[in-house]
Amino acid sequence: MSTISTMKPNANRATALWIACILAATGACRQPSLSRGQAQAEAGGPVTIAAPWPWESRSTLLYGQGLQMAVDEVNAAGGVLGRPLTVLREDDHESVDRGRLVAQRLAQNNDVVAVIGHMQSYVSLPAAAIYDLSGLVHLAPTATDPRLTEQGYRRLFRMTFTDREIGAQMADFAASQGYDRVAIYYIRNAYGRGLANAFEERALELGIGIADRQSYDPNTLAGDRALTGILSSWRDLDLRAVFIAGEPRQAAAMIRAARDSDVVVPVLGGDALGTSRFVSLGGPAADGTVIAAVFHPADEREEVQRFSRAFRQRYGVLPDVSAALGYDAVRLLVHGITQAGSIDPDAVSAALRATAGWRGVTGPIGFADDGDLVERVVGKVVVREGQLAWLGDATGGG
Repeated sequence: MSTISTMKPNANRATALWIACILAATGACRQPSLSRGQAQAEAGGPVTIAAPWPWESRSTLLYGQGLQMAVDEVNAAGGVLGRPLTVLREDDHESVDRGRLVAQRLAQNNDVVAVIGHMQSYVSLPAAAIYDLSGLVHLAPTATDPRLTEQGYRRLFRMTFTDREIGAQMADFAASQGYDRVAIYYIRNAYGRGLANAFEERALELGIGIADRQSYDPNTLAGDRALTGILSSWRDLDLRAVFIAGEPRQAAAMIRAARDSDVVVPVLGGDALGTSRFVSLGGPAADGTVIAAVFHPADEREEVQRFSRAFRQRYGVLPDVSAALGYDAVRLLVHGITQAGSIDPDAVSAALRATAGWRGVTGPIGFADDGDLVERVVGKVVVREGQLAWLGDATGGG
């Protein structure tokens, strides 16, 4: 699921400074050298990690199940550094203000040794400044805004692809399929623009012509009149494909209208469309849509199949991408703590930054110096008869 940010870079810096002042005034700002979890460690208590997430509004996602399954597996194997692992859940309501309050509360809770969250990039950006100032290790499981890792935070690690990577690699896929003339339809916010820009930049490098580029307001569903005008012009453009950088509701409306208007070229989509909601809203018109994907339970890799079987046995359903990201985040954090032999944030961060080729269910994980994933190929799924089928990391096969 792609995440969205509407904040400008200068606003990010101003926000970070504002947060620093607030933390200093309230005493929430801690030096990284302060030992987090020290009191619990001396008492033989648990290692506490926090999971800020929109738990109530996103209850249909399986993120919490994947996260809890990893915690239970770790504890069944003896815990981490001989201590049980526990998760403190906080609901950020997908709100910047609420996210800041949650982050400040976690910063003041010295039992918390690390944070896994938030879901949305626009919440993660201001929260990350607070976590950095308070010395918390921060794993961002779903935030795709490139600016998150451009602030110089040394204890921040992104668990998924950036919008730039997804857009560029979907252009690579378009070229591999011979789609040499493409139209772009994108949501008018940071996510849509970032994805569309990356796709277009890479497409032009590959010799793909961008025949047209249209956008829509994120707060409204594109009306029939607007879509009719766009699609009418597209019929005369000799298109080979359409790339959609948007959210499920509006993307599904566009595809249904396109099919009704006899615009029947292949459709490619960003990772936000890789949900059952898009498939159900798009109906038969969505069949054939190829979408960027971080994970799919049909991936034939041994670790994916083992995870998918265990998840289905436990919960009665196959895991979704959010479950896989939550699961990997917990397991990777435990790996970092174990390698460091300590819960000290700087030691754990150094161990995570030194990680290379760690085998997660979402793929091999290693980090660049800025905390982003080392280059990895984006997977693909295709809508087939109302289901998301796995295409693998190239043009087909797992």
